[in-house]
Amino acid sequence: MSGRASGSNLLDVPVRVDVILGEARIPIEKLSAMRGGEVIALERFINEPVDIYVSDQLLARGRLIVSNGQLGVKLSEILHEKQAA
Repeated sequence: MSGRASGSNLLDVPVRVDVILGEARIPIEKLSAMRGGEVIALERFINEPVDIYVSDQLLARGRLIVSNGQLGVKLSEILHEKQAA
């Protein structure tokens, strides 16, 4: 088997991509009292880019979009290793 064939197989391996919309800190007491329909406000504004992690490493930032009725992310910035740290 050539190195090229094994390399192309590596490119077919699926990886987990996580898009972090934001964070919130809520006391357990308040969290346990929440009911359906309540809103959790995140520490990020709607116009701020979201963080995109690939296999637990920050790789990029992007903007939320709707594409064919599904939520998606349009990449706005690819981070270099030093920027992501």
